[in-house]
Amino acid sequence: MAYHVVIADDDKINLKAAELILSFNGYKVSCVSGADELMTALENNDVDLVMIDSQMSGNNGFEITKQVSSSEKGKNVPFVLMVASTDSATVTKATKSGAIDIVVKPFVTSVMLLRVKNTIEYFKFKNNASELSDQKAQEVIKAHERIERLSLQVVQTLAGTIDAKDKYTNGHSSRVAEYAREIAKRAGYSEKAQQEIYIIGLLHDVGKIGISDSVINKPSKLTDEEYDLIKTHPMIGYGILKKITEMPKLAVGARWHHERYDGKGYPDGLSGTDIPEEARIIAVADSYDAMSSRRSYHGIFAQEYIKGEFIKGKGAQFDPKFADIMLEMITEDKNFRMREQYDRSEDKQDKDNFDDMTEQEEAIFTYISMLEAGGINTAIGLRYCMNDVDFFSEMLKEFTESAEDREKAIRSCIERSDFGKLSVYSHSLKSAANTVGAEELSRKAEKMEEAARKQDQDYINSNLEEMFGELRTTVGGILMAVNLYR
Repeated sequence: MAYHVVIADDDKINLKAAELILSFNGYKVSCVSGADELMTALENNDVDLVMIDSQMSGNNGFEITKQVSSSEKGKNVPFVLMVASTDSATVTKATKSGAIDIVVKPFVTSVMLLRVKNTIEYFKFKNNASELSDQKAQEVIKAHERIERLSLQVVQTLAGTIDAKDKYTNGHSSRVAEYAREIAKRAGYSEKAQQEIYIIGLLHDVGKIGISDSVINKPSKLTDEEYDLIKTHPMIGYGILKKITEMPKLAVGARWHHERYDGKGYPDGLSGTDIPEEARIIAVADSYDAMSSRRSYHGIFAQEYIKGEFIKGKGAQFDPKFADIMLEMITEDKNFRMREQYDRSEDKQDKDNFDDMTEQEEAIFTYISMLEAGGINTAIGLRYCMNDVDFFSEMLKEFTESAEDREKAIRSCIERSDFGKLSVYSHSLKSAANTVGAEELSRKAEKMEEAARKQDQDYINSNLEEMFGELRTTVGGILMAVNLYR
């Protein structure tokens, strides 16, 4: 049975983003906009987790969490606060309010899913511990706490950093992690082991942090010396991750994911089953993503070509068992959805291939190009929307539909000199703009939020219309692109 999550936020963009991420991954989701609706949801439904935004008009999320989590119905449900930062003051307030965990906005999909899943399971295990043997209960709680510590120490810090390092592999680590988890699932791994290999996949390329940007992002062919430098990233990653004693297999994935089944890989030339099984799975997932996403030296390969490479590589480059599972996944993927979604306007190397695009690909290319021309950084927006263009389009629609209400709310606050709510609404606009990739608008809203906190009336009066002008320009550009795409 799917876990039921209630999301409390009076900002439609945040609600939609959280709802789509969770529902897309199998959760039942209910959305509410305030404390009263939240209490009703808790009374009428079996709820497994509540997520509350810390910045809401009226009572803020910290106060609502404290009020509801201590109620008769709320005390049996874990609470997670959605916050804009993880500074010590925010974390302290969240803890005192009764929240078990926090999720940072804008959302990083892999981190949000990990925290939601772990919080629900930890809370259930903790509450049911009396029904388990003392030893089993302690094992379960310790296992959860180990994953929690790992999440805090590594996943949130490194997962985004890895992909940001290489402009040609945006989203690579997340996709490899997803493919690896699916391979492990089909291979009969337990849910715990599937989650473990997912985290290994997220961090398999962490060693690229130690490689020069000029080498990683070089658009032309690498020299022998540069290629040798790239080949050092597994050992760099191993050196970083071996220090994390909570999950020693992280270092395994980083060190040996470029080994080959026939012994011709690197860095150690291991072969066959001498290569740790987790690394053999990551190697298959990594190679698949390398072929199904663009690189500085090639575009996305055709699905049949990728299939042929795995057939040819069975027993040579790849473990035959895991290669067969990947071939099964490719065969089932009739519409070639297992691939990178990206802004083709940035891909200067593939200009000659545009004539071969399908009608749908041409529409997406035009759509993304128009959004970019209108000032939207689509790389940011698509990252928050799991590289799903339709998901991104839905978020943009929500943003445009709420724009007029946002402007009215902000103007109303200024007329009443309500600096507290002006700060909240400006923060909401900043967060929403950042989520869809409207960077300039997000910066202006952030400055307005700061001015509201300082009650700087001069700055507010001088810059308000400029901010609204940017909002209208952004909305106009989005609407033009969306109308053409639809």
